[in-house]
Amino acid sequence: MDTETPIANTDAVNSTLTDWLMSQTGLSEPGARQLADYFTATYKTLGVIPSQKKLVIERFFDESGGMQLVIHSPFGIRINRAWGLALRKRFCRSFNFELQAAATDDAIVLSLGTQHSFPLDEVFRSLNSKSVRDLLTQALLDSPMFPIRVRWNATRALALPRQRGGQKIPAPLQRMESENLLAAVFPDQLACLENIVGDREVPDHPLVHQTIDDCLTEAMDINGLIEVLKKIETGSIQCIARDLPEPSPLAH
Repeated sequence: MDTETPIANTDAVNSTLTDWLMSQTGLSEPGARQLADYFTATYKTLGVIPSQKKLVIERFFDESGGMQLVIHSPFGIRINRAWGLALRKRFCRSFNFELQAAATDDAIVLSLGTQHSFPLDEVFRSLNSKSVRDLLTQALLDSPMFPIRVRWNATRALALPRQRGGQKIPAPLQRMESENLLAAVFPDQLACLENIVGDREVPDHPLVHQTIDDCLTEAMDINGLIEVLKKIETGSIQCIARDLPEPSPLAH
């Protein structure tokens, strides 16, 4: 079931896969049969089972008429979060439209409108391994993880007090003081975006550098994403695109 040839006898494949799952994983017969049915149905819809060597992107329309893109990418949430955030930034710059993106351990979901039309396989080539770090850096500056980790790093570095007058500083006041500190060391981060042309210039400040590095390497895995993009560019990873009338079992 790792090739793209049609399944001739679904019942025989299900039976063989059920037996294998029972012998190799210790699943009960009903559980193994249910899992076999799930993978067989997925294979019939996509023509392939996604893996780290075969990535699949599918596009379908939901009940509200919106267009959904699902990239089946079993690389873990840290790589997928980085990939999804960078794709979100790329689509935002291409269409001048803020879209929603979500990532899990084995998939990236992008929600687009009906006015966004493009060849589906272009999504795999929309990011470049040489420029994705800079693009992701600009993308994470607008994400919630950045101010949260700024506040954590500033508190850990004793740049923000945790107590005042023997009393713990309330969280809302800590957030305000963190924003004031960030405004002092990184003015563009809190500036009006209408007055900023192009990318924000990241200042040479240890608090900012540490926070960006934490976001890129702890919350996300930028080095892992770069390796995946390099393999896509060299053809080491096969990329498959599917336009479907309804979501596959993996996307449900």
